[in-house]
Amino acid sequence: MTSTIPHQAIYRRWRAQTFSQIVGQEAVVATLRNAVRSGRVSHAILFVGPRGTGKTSLARILAKALNCTNLQDGDPCDACPACVAIREGTTLDVIEIDAASNRGINEVRELRDRLQYAPSSLRRKVYILDEAHQITKDAWNALLKSLEEPPDFVVFMFASTHPQDFPPAILSRLQRYDVRRLTTTEIEGKLERILAADGHAAEPGALRLIARLAAGGMRDAESMLDQLLSSTAGRLDESSVRDLLGLAEADAIERFIGALVARDPVSGIAVLDELEDRGRDLRTFVDQVAEGIRSALVGGLAAGAAPGRQAGLIAAARGLSGIDPSRAGIGGLRLQLELALFGQGVAADPGADPLETRPVIERSGPGSQMAARPAALAGPVSDPVPARASGPSSPPPAPATDQPAWQSHASAAPPGDLPGRPAAMPRVSPLRDDARPSPAVASTHGLAAFPSPSGQDAPPAPTQAGAPRTSDLARLRELWPQIVAHISAHPPTRPLIIACRPISVEGNIVTLGFPEDQAFLKDVAFRRRPNLESGIGQFLGHEVNVRCVATNLDAVAVQTANSDAAFLLEEARRIFADDIVEPGEVR
Repeated sequence: MTSTIPHQAIYRRWRAQTFSQIVGQEAVVATLRNAVRSGRVSHAILFVGPRGTGKTSLARILAKALNCTNLQDGDPCDACPACVAIREGTTLDVIEIDAASNRGINEVRELRDRLQYAPSSLRRKVYILDEAHQITKDAWNALLKSLEEPPDFVVFMFASTHPQDFPPAILSRLQRYDVRRLTTTEIEGKLERILAADGHAAEPGALRLIARLAAGGMRDAESMLDQLLSSTAGRLDESSVRDLLGLAEADAIERFIGALVARDPVSGIAVLDELEDRGRDLRTFVDQVAEGIRSALVGGLAAGAAPGRQAGLIAAARGLSGIDPSRAGIGGLRLQLELALFGQGVAADPGADPLETRPVIERSGPGSQMAARPAALAGPVSDPVPARASGPSSPPPAPATDQPAWQSHASAAPPGDLPGRPAAMPRVSPLRDDARPSPAVASTHGLAAFPSPSGQDAPPAPTQAGAPRTSDLARLRELWPQIVAHISAHPPTRPLIIACRPISVEGNIVTLGFPEDQAFLKDVAFRRRPNLESGIGQFLGHEVNVRCVATNLDAVAVQTANSDAAFLLEEARRIFADDIVEPGEVR
């Protein structure tokens, strides 16, 4: 005979009803119990934590404890009339409000008007507002005074996953309790108790997989278990969990990680084909691969894995870190995974060119100059750019007869005569132009790290062979016009290098300052640090790390050589002519 009792989800049937049933929140539970026992429960409480970790359950249990007639060491009995009414939702004195759909000022005014009415059957009237961070600013203002001095019989309890969205004036009036994510062991333990009570069986590997996928949320784990139990009548095993939840097999994950480490696109693409044929979700697959690499790295540290293996795993992890699962561009997530197999990453900046990647830096011996080029435009890994020797500099070889003269370092032509190159760089507004390099400097110092406007790789810059490694700020400022000209050959980075100034040099760390009124450029430059580091490092003769700050650039003077300063001043007078005026007297 078919049962007429409707099915109730596991997470509802197994919701904690007393403090002793709460899993994994020992510190919060102990504090609340002591507050109930001593009668020092605040009139306004905030529970903060990830979803599905017990915030609303704690609020309901605390409401029971405030009204229970048979407290047991600060824990509600869950059997008296007050506890039963709260558990079954039949009392009008415990009001649970979804703040996501009751977030406006009108709803809050209505709530405020009801505060003065005494509870009908319980000792305390409790308002539980879930997702409270979605309440509007005007609604918070309307509730502020009532929240600060409510009637003695009223208690407010808020639950939120985003406490940073609360107004500071509201947070200062709330007693906050942080609820943490649950561990895999804690989730497994409760799932085992649920299965034992319901008469089901499962393999330990299946429960462990569910607990890991729940990512610290008990409700997510219980929902997945409910789904799995409704689809199988026998023993729950790990393979059925993977099939029902669309997960890739452990063998596929290991083979794909091996292809990433070995730079074997053929094997990796075969794995991706298998996954798509079986309808697996690539987003979930990326998470599984990242978790697998992380586990292998941590396990390698403990087991003393070979440095080569660890280096390959680190390179694979960096390739995955540039993948954006939500990117809706051409090829989508599949293309990004294939690029990772080829050793190419996708730009982390959503607005950046997908082919713009971190430059490949190759060196030959300590103290040698760096030669860099974009990884997307570079040839095979086995064909490195030849590094220059660190000894005395020698004249570069003469260009081939079929090579344009402008590609030779020894025969730099005026910018107006260069094929495919503009005679002058366009003005960038509203960025400051006081550090703009001249076209002649730009053509002289174009390096291979950035493509030239004609589409071909620019010639390598004249290296300062034998120069000692230094962190002198004066030297950096002296070379700054040439560095600006070199990096300006890369259009996406050009506005950034023009706007910034060198502030300090500490060892390998170069600090670049950006105008305070254009602080957003600092954030953009942080995402394009590889281009800035490569360009600056080639002139200084060693690798550098760039740090970006927003500061007052009026106090930072760019020191240049006398000839460069005179040239820049002359170029400014030629371009602006009569527009240049002397500063008037300040009154």
